[in-house]
Amino acid sequence: MKHNKLYDTLFLAPGFLVYIIFMIIPVIMCFLYSFTNWDGISASFRFIGLKNFVNLFQDASFFQALKVTLIIMVLTTLIYNILGIILAALLNDTGKLLGFSRSAIFIPTVLSAVVVAFIWSYVMQTNGGVINAIIEMFGGTKVDFYATPMTTIFMISGIICWNSLGFFVVIYISTLTTIPQEIYEACKVDGAGWFYRFFHITLPLLAPGITINCILSVAGGLKQYDHVKVITGGGPGGATQTVTLFGVEKAFEYNRRGYSSAAIIILFIIIVIFSIVQLAISKKHEVEY
Repeated sequence: MKHNKLYDTLFLAPGFLVYIIFMIIPVIMCFLYSFTNWDGISASFRFIGLKNFVNLFQDASFFQALKVTLIIMVLTTLIYNILGIILAALLNDTGKLLGFSRSAIFIPTVLSAVVVAFIWSYVMQTNGGVINAIIEMFGGTKVDFYATPMTTIFMISGIICWNSLGFFVVIYISTLTTIPQEIYEACKVDGAGWFYRFFHITLPLLAPGITINCILSVAGGLKQYDHVKVITGGGPGGATQTVTLFGVEKAFEYNRRGYSSAAIIILFIIIVIFSIVQLAISKKHEVEY
């Protein structure tokens, strides 16, 4: 028994060590730096208490970045989960065509976020973009996806969802396979239609998958960086800048590492709060069978 525990410990140690070095320690250091005036270069820095946090709450550009981040989070979370559940329910079957459809939905997930952002930024260009070229081919008027910050944010949210939707669909399909088929068969015998089965059986029993996907989609939306950086770079005056983009800009362009760390800590706290609230709500709605 002792040998088994030793082997388990030795087996887990390398991965756990890597996790500590690259995840736990950076989070702790970020927390400590958020209370300093460190510029990211100097060997010395000064402890300034909550000054960085006070300045952040007086910084209009930070609130703009937080607003953009929350909009992207809400949009992507809704699309991931509503469309993900619908697609999973439709694809929760067997057959060659359905197998191909599952693969087609999942393929964008394996692509790099940077590659996807580059591709779609060219596809959606106002002049010379593929979408506008097709629209003009059929006699339509060109669409400017960058016309306003809000349309740009909607466009970016759509691209993010195209890139990662397959991952959430797979989780929902996996959850659907755990639902006993006897329940569906009993409902069919009682004359229940597809919509009744979907809203009264599928959705309630999908609660564990919904919990996981909501937490992942909320956290992913709040941490969004790659797509925004490639497509707009934050936009004029930071109109489409997210909190992560704001933090990186302050740290590396303005050498305000302590200020940047404070912004990231606030984002971290928001993610933790959302996760706890989601878990509390989900536990109340989970159904045992």
